[in-house]
Amino acid sequence: MKVDSEKVKKVAVVGLSCLGDMLLASAALWNLRNFLPEAYFVVWVGPGGKAAVKDDPLWDEVRIYDKAGKYGGIRGRLRFIRELRDGGFDLIIDLRSTLVPLFSGCRYTPLWGLREFFLPKRIHEAERNLYAVSTLGVPILRRNLHFHVRKEDRERVSQVLKDVLQGRTFVMMNPGSRNPKKRLPVKLCAEVGKKLAEEHRALIGVIGYSEEERRDAQEVLEGLKPHCLDLSGPLALSLVGAYMERASLFVTGDTAAMHLASALGVPTVGVFGPSKPDRYGPWGNQHRVVLAPVPCAPCNDRGCVMGDDFRCLELVESQEVYGACAELLSQL
Repeated sequence: MKVDSEKVKKVAVVGLSCLGDMLLASAALWNLRNFLPEAYFVVWVGPGGKAAVKDDPLWDEVRIYDKAGKYGGIRGRLRFIRELRDGGFDLIIDLRSTLVPLFSGCRYTPLWGLREFFLPKRIHEAERNLYAVSTLGVPILRRNLHFHVRKEDRERVSQVLKDVLQGRTFVMMNPGSRNPKKRLPVKLCAEVGKKLAEEHRALIGVIGYSEEERRDAQEVLEGLKPHCLDLSGPLALSLVGAYMERASLFVTGDTAAMHLASALGVPTVGVFGPSKPDRYGPWGNQHRVVLAPVPCAPCNDRGCVMGDDFRCLELVESQEVYGACAELLSQL
């Protein structure tokens, strides 16, 4: 199915619930927007993925697709289909790969899942989305992930860092994750951070959004004093992005923040255990991947064959992570 851009005046994008997944789809969506510059775009997105698009001037309207509320159950799905049919859309892009497009009443109803069905399993998720949108006749002009940082957040961060950096190298670190299996050990982060502070005069900004992530961040910060900056807590994603833009390096596990760093072009060291870096790792930026030193990694969260409840990240050596950091910093 090829889309005639002259026949598309209004587009419905049905997004995903996960922030990381929305960021991984951002390259494909940027190229679609560029292909249809005059069309009116409405993006539905789950509550968890809203921050990826809500402040972005690319989109004319952002609505919440809440499966636990208005759009829950069979009635909710029927309500959503009615909204689509009443909305006068010409094209629907359903990133969830459901059959909803077939009932949407749109002129163009591509099924996202069928377009990527025959792709290799190990292809990166961003590439899968780019391929799917290219099958609609959309030229791929840019392969980088995309995220919009607000001007006021940049100005705020500039003021903060002007007072605290004092010529030091700014490094950001994310020990936490909403998935406990992907959290980096506090000891690992503290050791890597200390080495960066000693060898590269680094100031380490530590992030952590949720309550559990913030607890991990506070432990790391305690081990890094006085070479640290507390950026933990529920900061708006655009503000985190504004700090990240100023960083020379980002150290993280497999989290949405890693994809944010990719979107902003920040050199990144990603530490992986259960999840697959070839499919979900950094994309389009300078990066290094450190994989847990066990023969079963990555296992993609399907159950730990070693019987130790996904503790493989505890086996990662801080010297290996530091080495990857030093290599990237040497290229600046």
